[in-house]
Amino acid sequence: MAPSVTEAERSLLARLDPAPIVELAAELIARPSENPGGTEAATVAVLADACRAAGLTVETADAAPGRPNLVATLPGTADGGTLLFLGHSDVVPAGTAGWTGDPFTARVIDGRLTGRGAADMKGGLAAIVAALGALAQTEVGGRVEFVCTADEEAGGLGARTYVAARGAADDVVGCIVAEPTGLRAVHAGRGTANIDIAVTGKAAHSGRPADGCSAIAVAGQILSVIADDGARLTRHPHRDLGPATWNVGTIAGGQGINVVAADCRLGVDRRLLPDERIAAVADELRERIDAAGIPHGATVAVTVDSETPAFSTPLDHPLTVAASAALASLGLDPTPCVWSAACDAGFLHRDLGVASIVLGPGDINAQAHQADESVPVDELLTAARLYALIAHRLLSPAPDRR
Repeated sequence: MAPSVTEAERSLLARLDPAPIVELAAELIARPSENPGGTEAATVAVLADACRAAGLTVETADAAPGRPNLVATLPGTADGGTLLFLGHSDVVPAGTAGWTGDPFTARVIDGRLTGRGAADMKGGLAAIVAALGALAQTEVGGRVEFVCTADEEAGGLGARTYVAARGAADDVVGCIVAEPTGLRAVHAGRGTANIDIAVTGKAAHSGRPADGCSAIAVAGQILSVIADDGARLTRHPHRDLGPATWNVGTIAGGQGINVVAADCRLGVDRRLLPDERIAAVADELRERIDAAGIPHGATVAVTVDSETPAFSTPLDHPLTVAASAALASLGLDPTPCVWSAACDAGFLHRDLGVASIVLGPGDINAQAHQADESVPVDELLTAARLYALIAHRLLSPAPDRR
């Protein structure tokens, strides 16, 4: 153990063992909570029992019928602020292709726990519970709150419900999101939004195209507007995350080659920078489309389908500093980095002003959302140690850390 770990911290970390973490992660994997599907309740029931066994107070509240959020609390012994841990109970559909076994029967092979959600993020949930169980056996000056949301993989319903219910977060010193980062501390990440653009034109015989108005041709104008705006965005990058971006991922329209297209639809991804709001972005896009000169007879509807906000936490924020120091203490890379994915941290940043980092076991790029999804068992244990160490250092008075 690195010299920077104190005797009190050594005692805390010695309470952590990989076997219960793997066991809980396997139990969570065995409760399919695929999204779409609204089947998170069984996973949350297992998680709630584990939290109570760890000494936490547990409350659940539905974000939608049968789709509960969980809030588990370790009260602490003094008014030292609140540290949040955040995760989600839903997983993407397992599908059938590529799996070498039942996606919902967890198995350990060559030191890796395999199953849907192992990396994203039931392994991370199990690591949080283990860390809080260890903290429950010591004196912590502040309060720890573990939030597990529903619907992270789709619309963020659980996170939006939680932030609306919480209302204020003046007591929160920061939030650690246990998404898979390969045990790197991510201090900033872009958000994402899906926008549907529906173009309605007028059908006509292709021999007399002037009698109609081609929705596909109008969509082509819109593609040019989006490309021009994308070029504008590159000139205004965020200091850590680079520029916001547009991507037109789908296009569909028309009914036949010999008919002027009466309809066309674009599915657009917009990556967001911190403090951007998609409603304002969509309004600006509508204005740019109108300014491009849409032909008479065509209408364009721009609709926001979903939004996950961005987040950015300063490198000198106490949460970022504590995470980096804990990583260094355990012999890991302490350098904060940025993320290409989006997560529920954005809702806490935007709606509650909570500083967040993402730090968890597993590889989001190589494992999440893929067949035979897996996470190294040793990373599950290390994640739990990191969570316990960060919480102890942030919430305990200095004499308690000697």
